[in-house]
Amino acid sequence: MRLLSTLLVALLPVAAPAAGQPLSPAAAALTEYLRLDTTNPPGREAAAAAFLAARLAAAGIASQRYVTADGRTSFAARLPATVPPGERGGGIVLLHHLDVVPAGEGWTMPPFGGEVRDGALFGRGAIDSKGLGVAFLEAFLAAARLPDRRRELLYLAVADEETGGLAGTAFLWERHPELFAGVEAVLGEGGSNRVVLGRTFHFGVEVAQKRPLWLEVTARGRPGHASSVNPESAAHRLIAGLARLLEAPAVWRVTPVARRFFEQLAPHDPQAAKVAADLDRIAATGEPTAAIVPGMGGLFLDTLQVTQLAAADRINVVAGEARASIDIRLLPDSDQEAYLAALRERLGGGFDIAVRLAAPPSPASPDHGPVWKAIAAALGGERVPVVPVFIGGITDGRYFRQRGIAAYGVSPFEIENLLLRGVHGPDERMPLAAFDAGVARSIDLVRRLVAPADEITESR
Repeated sequence: MRLLSTLLVALLPVAAPAAGQPLSPAAAALTEYLRLDTTNPPGREAAAAAFLAARLAAAGIASQRYVTADGRTSFAARLPATVPPGERGGGIVLLHHLDVVPAGEGWTMPPFGGEVRDGALFGRGAIDSKGLGVAFLEAFLAAARLPDRRRELLYLAVADEETGGLAGTAFLWERHPELFAGVEAVLGEGGSNRVVLGRTFHFGVEVAQKRPLWLEVTARGRPGHASSVNPESAAHRLIAGLARLLEAPAVWRVTPVARRFFEQLAPHDPQAAKVAADLDRIAATGEPTAAIVPGMGGLFLDTLQVTQLAAADRINVVAGEARASIDIRLLPDSDQEAYLAALRERLGGGFDIAVRLAAPPSPASPDHGPVWKAIAAALGGERVPVVPVFIGGITDGRYFRQRGIAAYGVSPFEIENLLLRGVHGPDERMPLAAFDAGVARSIDLVRRLVAPADEITESR
């Protein structure tokens, strides 16, 4: 399968620049951005914020940096509405994150080189989410040149999204909530498009997501030398407790947001149509019969993954303490306290459980109204369907939804689905043709949102 995937990627259509042809200004900016190593941890977002601030300053636009006590830096710039107050709409936030996940192994190009090969720009963050950040930056600069704006526009680049956003978006909401006064909607990452062998089946705009519940579980026991008999060691107790968690039966459940997602996606995706036809059976029996591809099953389950383990630092030592990190993703309407109570009961006594990250329930963003219409018109128009999607991952959009602000995950880029495997994996890359087209889409989208109605023409 890995060989087949490699061959398919090699066969994907790519419109590469002609030899010696310069990159577009936006693509050239992205190469510089990708060369800034903002791996989280530790983040080092200050350099990336300075890079973006310099580009805005060159256009005469002021910006502001927001720094936590330990130096985590987020960044914002604002364009005010210019029409009379009675003609204005709510503000729009263009959101992306400065930090990236560690590069990891397996790269064939330098992960922070910003180099081009075979028509694609390689680098950690090219898709997640520095490419989106540059596209939004170009759209923001274009909006600054409009004769008038009927909405305030906030360009926001945040720290720490990749480890939960506590030092980024959550910090801004806690310390600087005035940033978001009057905001109607947020555009950020999370879009899920379906592109296969050059054909775009749909643009997926994320309107709902699962909720994080990140735990650290600690067990304690008698320390000592590994040659002794010690069945109650911390590591043994932890392993036994985790095994009980992993043995818990799966509970399949159809939430209203999952039903709406599959029913709306069904006309455009045969696999989704199979699942949609099986929803009532799943709801009645808690057991699916349709073939559910990887990634879709999690939309019906509260999932639990043990991701990190720590005990002794030497093989012949029995540690007095052992810890595990657990990444749980709850369905939008799951009862967190009931879930934690059931987890504690199954785990058993003698464990400390610390919640590292959690999120309250929040409503899905509406797939109607002026903001949605602008998104649909700019992304798909009459050419490609635009559908609301529900994702199993998390983004910083949840910080806005839980405060009653609509958040939309958008990807203006038509990127082959096989290439998306590079996100959080080796050889993450952005096809240049898809990037430049996505920048144009982003500019069009923001224009539709902020320009006065009589200045908007169908240019695409």
